[in-house]
Amino acid sequence: MLKYILKLGWKNVWRNPTRSGVVIITVLLGTWAGIFAAGFFNGMLDDYLNGQINLTVGHVQIMYPEFEDLYNPDYSIPNADDIVKSLKANSLVKEVSAKSVTTGLAQSARNSFGITIWGMDIENDTSISLQSIKGYLDEGNLPDPQGRNQILIGDDLSERLGLELRSRMVLSFQDVNGDITAGAFRVSGIFDSFDSRFDENYVVVNKADLNELLGDENLTHNIRIDTHELVMADAFARELQQEYPELDVKSWRQIAPDLRYVYDMQDLSLYMVMIIIIIGLIFSIINTMLMAVMERTRELGMLRAIGMNKSRTFSMVMLETIFLTMVGSPAGLLLGWLTITYFGVNGIDLSAFSKGLEGWGFTTMIYPSLGLKYYLNIVLLVAIAALISALYPAWRALKLRPVEAIRKFN
Repeated sequence: MLKYILKLGWKNVWRNPTRSGVVIITVLLGTWAGIFAAGFFNGMLDDYLNGQINLTVGHVQIMYPEFEDLYNPDYSIPNADDIVKSLKANSLVKEVSAKSVTTGLAQSARNSFGITIWGMDIENDTSISLQSIKGYLDEGNLPDPQGRNQILIGDDLSERLGLELRSRMVLSFQDVNGDITAGAFRVSGIFDSFDSRFDENYVVVNKADLNELLGDENLTHNIRIDTHELVMADAFARELQQEYPELDVKSWRQIAPDLRYVYDMQDLSLYMVMIIIIIGLIFSIINTMLMAVMERTRELGMLRAIGMNKSRTFSMVMLETIFLTMVGSPAGLLLGWLTITYFGVNGIDLSAFSKGLEGWGFTTMIYPSLGLKYYLNIVLLVAIAALISALYPAWRALKLRPVEAIRKFN
């Protein structure tokens, strides 16, 4: 009898190619949409995390304990050069960057604005942060290590202050003695990154120039460390904290709770996107399969009249849905994989929405990506959706009374 039900299920699939085609296309598009949406969302979150970590946060940071709260320039890291040398010799470390940091007021003839000033060793610094900024240069160059009081600013700050390349501006801030000091700087370059908040609030100058104005040429307020793997950061930060108990050592998860939340919630967010699409798929399949049951009311009535019991009737409708899913789901899986592969290389250009994306720190080129486990889980979700979708139509088939079904269509 099972062999007969299977045969009848396949026969019903091909008896009405239009209806079967609708279900197959629905499953195909649902599978593809789930894969593409998850891949797009995953690519956007990965780009956001990598961009923010590369540009500003890094994997681990070392600071004087009170510096992050007060930004007092006197709270510098003692023996910073020795710490940097020790870190560079560590096999877990990929890049190390030591900079002096202060907050102050940027002034031009047109306006003024509060900023954070990074003093970096432009000539010797090979950090990911400086290379990222260099990659976003829109005009000019990095400050000349041999020059004096040159500054690199973001396009949003240049627009706010009315500055152009070679324009002069004044930075004023507190020195190590607590006095207000100021220096005139000339714009050597303007960068335009993916994050308008960074472009407006951060400037880069030569470390020697900033330290001279701060009143101590040996100042280092922040040591940024990039490890070979992001997942190593927490354990490495704990190890460094034990090695330097008098300093404040934090991993990126402690420095940027918003990035930690994005990272921790990434899997859940992807599955929520998938489930929303699967819910839409369920209603589409229910509608189509319910129409199939209604169209075959007389046929189902005849089968019940000649002895097919309820369990076999139920199985027949369920199997028909499974067969249709078996055709549509692999095709959707293949189409989704091809789409992710293509756009993962060529990217999706969202530059039309650049202003809005930059306001939240997202890049305008999205490269979708998806791990193997997500493909498998999406196929599993589609299969579960198909089974759930078949329950109501199958239940309606069980409610048919054989005599009434036959008479209705005589």
